[in-house]
Amino acid sequence: MGKHERLTLIFFALLLFLPVGLSAVGELLPAGYLLRVVSSALMLTSLALAQNVLLGYTGYPAFGGIAFFGIGSYTAGVLSKNLGFPLLLSILAGGVLSLIVAIAIAPVLMKLRSHYFAIATLALQLALAEFVSNLEFTGGSYGINLPIYRGFLEGYLFYLLFWAVALSAFLLNLYVDRSVFGYALKAIREDELAAESVGVNTVLFKSLSFGLMAFVTGLTGGVYAFWITYIDPSSTFDPLLSVKTFVALLLGGVGTTVGPIVGAFSLELISEVVWSRFLELHGIILGALIVLAVLFLPRGVVGAKG
Repeated sequence: MGKHERLTLIFFALLLFLPVGLSAVGELLPAGYLLRVVSSALMLTSLALAQNVLLGYTGYPAFGGIAFFGIGSYTAGVLSKNLGFPLLLSILAGGVLSLIVAIAIAPVLMKLRSHYFAIATLALQLALAEFVSNLEFTGGSYGINLPIYRGFLEGYLFYLLFWAVALSAFLLNLYVDRSVFGYALKAIREDELAAESVGVNTVLFKSLSFGLMAFVTGLTGGVYAFWITYIDPSSTFDPLLSVKTFVALLLGGVGTTVGPIVGAFSLELISEVVWSRFLELHGIILGALIVLAVLFLPRGVVGAKG
């Protein structure tokens, strides 16, 4: 394990105790606001790390990967509200259903490459949003209201869940980066035909990579649903969330274990500062910063240092 990875684990350990620290200085700092910002950063971190398994190691850009965020959100919401499933089981079910859907459609989608694959996943995201909008048990276009959580670790549970999913996604990236499975994915990324010629089952490995991305994204969507307490198609299948995920990856460094974390936290903090100080120019300033980052750091912050 390299220096960057060890520092990242220390960073996650410090984040685990952040609620305790904020409680201690609650009178001096806006603890609730800061916890929300870090929770959002952890959510984006999970999405970026999930996408990194597919794009960073396999070379397949799923622009519509947020489709599984929506599946996870709605699965958790419907199971909890309509069937009375407990919170954690509902979230896990969202991840599992996302995995099942991804594995089911992977043999078809994975026949496409490059921008064709990216456009196909985006079409999947938009189609699912429209499909959910026309279902009665999902609340249609009006969405679903979930009950506000009252129970163990009230006020901190969702922060800890986002933390747990982000840490798990980081450990998954560490495993992929150093395992035989990961070497097979990298071979596909570099030259898929050459990988096939030396015996790599490209369809299987691509499908597994796609499934892992969907599972982590679905889990994140499930946590989001209970955290925000209201979901609708426009928020859970939001194309802007796809854009932010890819920008976080590009900013931090695609195909690195630490880059998605650096990119996600940097992007979220920059967004908060720009939004609070330059509300009317928020989009312009943020867009300019992204363009400059891509121009001067084409390999991302971590990739440039590497």
